[in-house]
Amino acid sequence: MVAKLRKALFLFQSLILLMLLNQTAAHAQDVQQCEKINCRCDGLWSAWGQSCSEQESQLREQCTQNEGKISNYCRWQGAGAYPSVLGTLKPATNFSAEQLEQASTAYQSKLWSMQQDFTSSQDLYGKNDLKSAAALAKRVDQQADSAISQGLVLLAVHRQLEDEEARSAVLVQLRGALSDQENRFLAWSAALGEQGKMKLSRRFSRYSGNQAEFQALLFDALGDYDSASRAWQRAANRSEQLMEASKKPRIWKFYRAQAASRYAKAASSERSRNGAGQGLAQQADDLWALSLPTPATPE
Repeated sequence: MVAKLRKALFLFQSLILLMLLNQTAAHAQDVQQCEKINCRCDGLWSAWGQSCSEQESQLREQCTQNEGKISNYCRWQGAGAYPSVLGTLKPATNFSAEQLEQASTAYQSKLWSMQQDFTSSQDLYGKNDLKSAAALAKRVDQQADSAISQGLVLLAVHRQLEDEEARSAVLVQLRGALSDQENRFLAWSAALGEQGKMKLSRRFSRYSGNQAEFQALLFDALGDYDSASRAWQRAANRSEQLMEASKKPRIWKFYRAQAASRYAKAASSERSRNGAGQGLAQQADDLWALSLPTPATPE
């Protein structure tokens, strides 16, 4: 009886040890995924290459802490970087037309919500209810971020489509909606500026720059580097305008750093397109040299 108990105990201990070894091996295999992170920083220059390397180290550290789960992508990246902007967005390998329609509908819904809040904010402003108009304008920004996130999901679906007609339809939908919204925000910003409502004007100018930035992100992901460079430059121009309009040091430092970052990404897109981009890179470096890389909250 005692011998049987000892044997049972030995087998139980062996099973526990085997389970622990398997878990350790699985954990090691998961963490090995972190070693695949490579933002391809060698293709960048000066401060931007350094920022890319620091970001890469942070991504690997976060991945290790998360036991092999990659939670973000290389925002600074050279060609062939992993994970890219679409690397963390992986829809089902085999998805149906119904799933594509669902992703498209969800994107349109986000855009509609954003447009509704935008229109309501304009109406409230027209009724001279500036406080409510400003409060709703903040929600417009949240809706825009939500639309951008859903747009990335739709873009991830686009990458896996084999039907060229469906791919084209997705791109037309993404490009058209983002461009229209960027122009609406910019026009409303100008109208508010003419009427002396500068805080709201600056806010919608910022929203317009954010929309331009997402278009740049979209074009970079698609390899349309010419369009990406122009979109990054529009986004950088908005930051420069906001920097010049701001009187508080912490605010214009934020926008100066943002403009520098956007010009650097425009230079990267230009370099990917034709090997050029030195002028844009110099603009980025000049602005960055004057900036302190401390975060600030924009107006």
